[in-house]
Amino acid sequence: MRRDLQLENRWNALMSLCGKEHEYQASGRHPKLLTLVREQIAHLAGEMGFSELQISTREFRAEKSDGHIVRIIADSKPPLT
Repeated sequence: MRRDLQLENRWNALMSLCGKEHEYQASGRHPKLLTLVREQIAHLAGEMGFSELQISTREFRAEKSDGHIVRIIADSKPPLT
């Protein structure tokens, strides 16, 4: 299976942003940076095909093969309103 480096790079960026979000949230400092990081997560995750529900709950999943990301697992159901 062909490795998609762009997908893997985007996944790694998303995971890094989620780590920063957790760090800023736990410390209670840098509220402006926290807001910016949250906006970046929403934007990147949306571009990657994650649903609004997955984005709001931070339930991001991907399929790996040989230790590399090969596919994003996005919800097929629309979010509940």
